[in-house]
Amino acid sequence: MTEFKSVTVEEYQECLRQPPLVAQTALGPVEYADRGVGPVLLSVHGGPGGYDQGLALAECFRKNGFRVIAPSRPGYLGTPLGEGTTPEGQGQVLAAFLDALELGPVAVVGASAGGPPSYALAQQRPDLVSALVEIDSVAIAYTKQQELSRTEEAVYLSRPGVWLMDWFMRHFPVPMVKEFLKSESSLEGHALDERVRHVVDDPVKLGFVRVMTRTMSDHWDRRREGVDNDLALLGAIDRLPMDRIRCPVLLLHGDAEADVPMAHAEYAHSVLADSELYRIRGGSHIGFWVSDNAETAQRHAVNWLLDRFCSEINPARSQYRCPTG
Repeated sequence: MTEFKSVTVEEYQECLRQPPLVAQTALGPVEYADRGVGPVLLSVHGGPGGYDQGLALAECFRKNGFRVIAPSRPGYLGTPLGEGTTPEGQGQVLAAFLDALELGPVAVVGASAGGPPSYALAQQRPDLVSALVEIDSVAIAYTKQQELSRTEEAVYLSRPGVWLMDWFMRHFPVPMVKEFLKSESSLEGHALDERVRHVVDDPVKLGFVRVMTRTMSDHWDRRREGVDNDLALLGAIDRLPMDRIRCPVLLLHGDAEADVPMAHAEYAHSVLADSELYRIRGGSHIGFWVSDNAETAQRHAVNWLLDRFCSEINPARSQYRCPTG
């Protein structure tokens, strides 16, 4: 097991400055960013999002020896919606993207709304996925959009709303972090106040939340089509098919999650042939990055992936030299 390296605020911010590239695939152009060296890890972002969010979500993996490739999913930023109106369609776009770059098999990390397309990729093209990590990912019927109040919809799903959210996050972080955690966790009362204080008092965790806000608010007009499509796509899911997924799967899920409840990970764990369910104690929807146990969860995920690249039964799939120690 190697020594785990923690992400810094500056490294999260650098994800916002990484210039995008464009791959021409059999299913049209796909915008992406490429950061780091080592075995390839495909990072599939949530919603709202884009390649910039994909980089930030996977930064702990890049810091610990992986090359992160983060595409903008269909409808986001520079990737046209095209065939990506269903999980299966988005999985096909990801497959065409990997084929165009002549990559595979690769490790794949999906988060939240990035779960359905990453599961679909592993289901449809098992030859392209060597290991799958899912972080608070959607796997069964998603009902959150039906529960949004008009106020929440105005804040999280409109251009003025996300701009104000970003402005308040920069100038008045305490109430914004509290509202954010209230909307996506089951924490209440003292437990919620304590978590807010821990996030605001930790420069790295607060930095991550600020970067996440930017990946939702910057260039909102170029993300909106992806958001609208995600809401329709997620609303149509019953239970994602996973019967052809044979790679090892790590399911990380917060036990205080309210946006995508634990039942999503429990379903995936029950049907996947080779899976581990890791419960993030006290974790909200972004608990992997900001809970009190975030670094422990990140360390576990990084070492789990390194084990699969460096074990004798699964030799390294790139020129990467596995760390020792």
